Amino acid sequence: WPKAQLLQGRRVAAFGCRAPLDQASSGEPGCIQPATASAWSWIAAMYRFGRWLVQSVAGLACEDFNDWVEERCQGREHVEFFEGSLRDAASLAARYTSPSSGRGLILAWLHSQDDELAQNLCREVWTDPNIIEELRSRFVAWGCDVCRSEGTLLARCLRVQSYPALVALQVVPRGTRGALQWPSGAHFRVLWLMSGRAEAPALLLALVNAADAIDEERRRAAEFRQQMRQMQDMSQAIMQAMGDAREAAERQAARAETLRRCEEEERPCFAALHESRCGAEAPQCFDGAFAAALAKARAEKRLLLVWLYGSDSLSDSVGRDIISGEVFGAFIAEYFTLWPGDGEHWLLPVQLKEVLRLEVLPALLVLQPLNVFEAEVMLWSDPRSGAPVEFPADSAWRLLGLKELTEDADEEAVVQFLAEHGDRAAEEERSREEELHRQRDCAAEARALREEQDLEFMESLRKDQERSREAAATADPEAEARAAADASLLAAQAERTAARRSAAQELSDRSSEVTGDRCQLILRLPNGRRASRTFDADERLRAVYAWADCCGELAGLQGEDGFEVPAKFALATTYPRALLTEQEESLRELGLHPNAVLAVCPEEA
Repeated sequence: WPKAQLLQGRRVAAFGCRAPLDQASSGEPGCIQPATASAWSWIAAMYRFGRWLVQSVAGLACEDFNDWVEERCQGREHVEFFEGSLRDAASLAARYTSPSSGRGLILAWLHSQDDELAQNLCREVWTDPNIIEELRSRFVAWGCDVCRSEGTLLARCLRVQSYPALVALQVVPRGTRGALQWPSGAHFRVLWLMSGRAEAPALLLALVNAADAIDEERRRAAEFRQQMRQMQDMSQAIMQAMGDAREAAERQAARAETLRRCEEEERPCFAALHESRCGAEAPQCFDGAFAAALAKARAEKRLLLVWLYGSDSLSDSVGRDIISGEVFGAFIAEYFTLWPGDGEHWLLPVQLKEVLRLEVLPALLVLQPLNVFEAEVMLWSDPRSGAPVEFPADSAWRLLGLKELTEDADEEAVVQFLAEHGDRAAEEERSREEELHRQRDCAAEARALREEQDLEFMESLRKDQERSREAAATADPEAEARAAADASLLAAQAERTAARRSAAQELSDRSSEVTGDRCQLILRLPNGRRASRTFDADERLRAVYAWADCCGELAGLQGEDGFEVPAKFALATTYPRALLTEQEESLRELGLHPNAVLAVCPEEA
């Protein structure tokens, strides 16, 4: 061994001595003297020779790869290999110590012999700065000689055919599909295998691609875990919100039940309660439900005056000084139907207060009853702006006026409020009556004109038929029979039209107001037209058939466009579909109360 190589200051494994020749010759304290240095250099040379001999026979140990590579890199910086078993390298690769680690990536170098390919790896690849940085940041570099048992078993497991071989491994959990288990307890996934001559650019590209792919998988896994945590938090928030909503609904249901029972117990004895609280006689009012009060006011063509009061002294004074007064009673008798309600302890008044967002009690509300089938109710509209409201179900109304009574409220202001809305309602009712009379006059004129036209048409038709019969008698006996059949058909049609017009006139002259329970029916014809009418719930089905038969003529009498009704038809409910043939049964018995949609089904003649 050359003397210069023996004195380069490398570590002597047996004694741990390291001393350059120039330092040993300087005579400084603590340094090895020249004679002694020569002896130690000779011993180091013998040690290296013995190790080379052992490695040539038994293979290169994993702990010696760094020294072996350093000898062939000619003093340049090189890749640091892990000095230990593959299982220890896997533990280090999978250990999470920083954001850049924990990928479980291992670059395994399977070494066979000290040939030109191995020399190329040491000089050109392991000294490349980019490869050094890549392996240091995202991989654990591990080397093994295939002459050793661990290297032989790994090469056999990977089916390596030529050497040197570079294998990129990833430590994976147990049970991963396609993973290799070796040694016992360690599971790997092979990313790629490169054997033969390795070039630094190709190796660097393979390392970067493998590490980037693992980083992308980790990023996706982290995003998935984050999404799962967010979904879990969201589900917990939803469950909490559902629990809170359920508890709120239960509390609201319990409160509504308490208010309903209180209203059922106290409303029948409102007069006595009012007299005991206010010390005055209660005004004339409607003591039924709110929906019934609306129906009664609409049937009598009145406005519904709602008096919402509380349990404070102001409500008692208003009830004593204003509500029980004679002037207030006179206005009620002339214009309104009064419906009182405790806005704190009764269910419907409390709900009405919430619908209108009232904050002050007592208060007077002037409501105009509406037909629930004709009112255009918008869910997003403001009830206080006068928009139609459907509350409760199957009852519609419009708020015309609101008077919140305060401490300075007096009877004169309340009377002025009632007079304003009462007079306005009376004026609107007169206008509606005048419009109705005008429509009836127009309908009568149209009817007279139509009858005159029908007479002229019938006379012209009669003359045409006579001429046709005369021509047919001379030409063709069969044509005469056809003409006679056509004439009889037209005569039957004219007779049916006259009968329907007469029935429509009777229905138009008859009052359509219902005193009992109301049943609103909507008729849907095959041509797409619709007609509606209100009946008494105890009225027979034959009355509905009579109205359906002449509803087209009735629309013409009311100033609308008339339409044709089939000569023979049957009425049926739309859902579930069922024919209505029992004409002697009442609408209530047939399940058509309080409202229903009926279809006109034509029948063949």
